[in-house]
Amino acid sequence: MNIEGDQCIDAGSEYCPCYLAEMNSCITCSRLRGKDYCDCNWPGLCIYQEFHFLNQKKKNIREARETLIIDKEIIEKNIIIFTLEVPHSLARQLKQPGSYIFIRNKDLEGFFDIPISIMDANEHSNYIKIAVEIQGVKTQAIKEVNDSLLIRGPYWNGIFGLENLKKAKGKSCLIIARGIAQAPAILTIKHLLHNNNIIDVIVDKASSNINLISEYTMANLLEDDINFYSREGQEKINLFLSMKKYDLVFIGGSDYLQKNLFKNLNLSEMKIVVTNNNELCCGEGICGACVVYDAGGIPIRSCKTQVNYKK
Repeated sequence: MNIEGDQCIDAGSEYCPCYLAEMNSCITCSRLRGKDYCDCNWPGLCIYQEFHFLNQKKKNIREARETLIIDKEIIEKNIIIFTLEVPHSLARQLKQPGSYIFIRNKDLEGFFDIPISIMDANEHSNYIKIAVEIQGVKTQAIKEVNDSLLIRGPYWNGIFGLENLKKAKGKSCLIIARGIAQAPAILTIKHLLHNNNIIDVIVDKASSNINLISEYTMANLLEDDINFYSREGQEKINLFLSMKKYDLVFIGGSDYLQKNLFKNLNLSEMKIVVTNNNELCCGEGICGACVVYDAGGIPIRSCKTQVNYKK
């Protein structure tokens, strides 16, 4: 599988143009990358024109805000599900598949920001749910927090293949998700169900030993006692793939797992959607922590750029 960069996820949003436009490094606009001609193929409002209308300044950035913890549920000792009260507009924005936010303990500095996928968002009751796996220093810093968290968002590039996802209507879809990667799969499933797709799910509970998808969605569960890394587990997935013609497959798990499944599963002629597992540090395309490279060695800022997988 080769990767190919596509449009910036923030293009045309209330956060565009951004810092990258000011630094002559816009992902979408060729004029704002120093070229003297336009070849952006962007169908929305001209970013170059908007930038000059704003006197060559970026729009407002995403600011951190304190949010109340409505509920905190500890599962299997190292998984915490937070329910956070958020403004109505933010809950609506975070309903999109691939949405994520940065969270941190309000008593600590920005170095402790953690990118976390949105598991669920309710714009009627104005809350969001996130699932946090306690592993390192950053997540340990929020383990004992019970009153409020600082959050920064919305961000939307938590999954790759959004175009495939949004075009799927009345299709047959298979969700393959392991461990905590079930969390971003939930918004994906709800979006697919809203568009009248038929959903089957295979879950590897991994060390977390939880099945979040069955708890938060009505998708049809094929299997949740399976090891995606084992030969037996992959043969079982291939059996499911052979029994039904799937139009789209979502894979939630590490990059290593994704590559393993791409290699050993029969995914030909299927549209692919995967979780974005790259190092997301600033979320604004500035720091370079998230950069990956396409087949031609061109850097892609994966916190903001949609990535397509090409066979």
